[in-house]
Amino acid sequence: MIKLPLLSRKRRALARVYLIDDGVRVAQTGADRIAATGRRVKAAAGARRRILMCGVVFGAVFALMGGRLFAVALATESPGAARIATSAGDGDRREIVDRNGVLLAANLPLRALEIAGNEVWDAGETAAKIGAIVPAIDAEDIRKKLEDKRYVEIRERLTPAQEQAIFALGLPGVRFSARVERFYPQGRTGAHVVGHMEPGKGGVMGLERYLNGAGGAGPLAASIDIRAQEIVEQELGAALEKFHAKAAMGAVMDVATGEVIALASLPDFDPNRPGAAKPDHRRNRAVYDLYELGSALKLLTAAAALEAGTARESSTYDARGSLKIADRVLRDFHGENRILTFSEVIQHSSNIGAARMAKELGVEKLKAAFKAAGMLDTLPIELAERRAPSPPWQWGPVETATVSYGHGISITPLHLLAAATSIVNGGDYRAPTFLKHDTPSAGDRIFSAETSATMRRVMREVVTGGTASLAETPGYFSIGKTATAEKPARGGYDPNARIASFVGAFPGYAPRYAVLVTLDEPQAVEGTFGYATAGWNAAPTYAAIVGRIAPVLGVMPAGPEIAALRFGAPPGERRADLSSADAGGGM
Repeated sequence: MIKLPLLSRKRRALARVYLIDDGVRVAQTGADRIAATGRRVKAAAGARRRILMCGVVFGAVFALMGGRLFAVALATESPGAARIATSAGDGDRREIVDRNGVLLAANLPLRALEIAGNEVWDAGETAAKIGAIVPAIDAEDIRKKLEDKRYVEIRERLTPAQEQAIFALGLPGVRFSARVERFYPQGRTGAHVVGHMEPGKGGVMGLERYLNGAGGAGPLAASIDIRAQEIVEQELGAALEKFHAKAAMGAVMDVATGEVIALASLPDFDPNRPGAAKPDHRRNRAVYDLYELGSALKLLTAAAALEAGTARESSTYDARGSLKIADRVLRDFHGENRILTFSEVIQHSSNIGAARMAKELGVEKLKAAFKAAGMLDTLPIELAERRAPSPPWQWGPVETATVSYGHGISITPLHLLAAATSIVNGGDYRAPTFLKHDTPSAGDRIFSAETSATMRRVMREVVTGGTASLAETPGYFSIGKTATAEKPARGGYDPNARIASFVGAFPGYAPRYAVLVTLDEPQAVEGTFGYATAGWNAAPTYAAIVGRIAPVLGVMPAGPEIAALRFGAPPGERRADLSSADAGGGM
């Protein structure tokens, strides 16, 4: 850099009158200075005009490009837009909670990764780079789709770190969009009751399907208690494994409201991944499958006979040998081969005794009793997968005899539980419900309080001295009935394929909850002495369930003096006595 010498004021004034032209100093007059200034002004104005024109041209180009990109975006994102719209609609879907407010189903906001194949520059590079960040995807499959210019949506749940890494790649055609996914925080627990959703279909089973047409706002309160639900599933799972059964079903019902506190069907599935389960596992056997459930239906026959006055506790029935009705010969399984009392017919599960009881009752009265107890109709429950029973297509003397002990009529397990509930709760039939109710429903009176009290005493004797000793639950004085039925086969019944059930209630002296356990084809195992009947498998499973759920549901064990006082008492008196006992700390 050359430093110029300092000039005096006079010399600076003289310097201003010179221009440097081609390296030669030229003296500049006043006119020259004016002309030079004009030239500089014109040059600046021209430059501004050129800049303005460039701005206009570039603006038009960018506007054209922007419009084209917008059109391309609309064309390439339309499949994704449809998916997002569907998901966004689901974002307003009501949550499902259990009776205590525990979350069962909720909307989970997520971001979906989308790739527009017709915008991708290099399909192989795009698939490989995304596959390196998300190992769970099939990069080769994505590459093929992108080469075909197809739209790809990656539905794997991405972590924030994965999203950031993909975003940083800056790959053409790769974008994220908001979506909502239905999430089931309890997983498999209660899956058949809660149900699940499918894209574009909404809820496809359980309470999720019920929500499709249900209005209202706020969470949908289910009747189930997730604590009891988990216990039932655990104990059924243990029985399924121990007795090598094909399937296991169980349910718990509030006898005063008809609310289903728990209902399970095993094998089950994870509603977060329903497609990974076999269709057979997604089927709710407890409300859909039909079974000839056998001897538990003797409870309904006996209650109907008491109610009609054709039987009393003192009645007796000849169970010696066999009984022939028309062309059918009936026998007892390990029968007593003697005259049995009314109670002993139930206690020892006599087919002959039940058939004689039904014969005295008559065809029409037995049918009416089964109708009143919901055994001939589809249950009006909130689950769409419900199924109608299959009664005899004609109902004559033979059918009356076989139906009396649970053969020749196919029902769902929940049908049996609802009917048994009406027998033990004072005589009121209440259809099961999977929605929470704050107040007891009135129900339909189908049996008198006296009939109900008698049946509770009889059912207690089944546990204390009959086929269900393994159903005993200390402090809860359970009542109930075993049922073992051979499964229908071509030309008759298969003696090696059985349905084993136990239906009961606790506490027996003042029932609050009814419980059903059903095992499909259980096997004899060590400790059952070669038997695969309900007394050896379903009954102990019932006891295991009751022993765990009773404290959870607030039912405390009682002493024998309280049970003895209240067995057989009328419902109103029984509740009053229990209230005073509770106040005095007797339970």
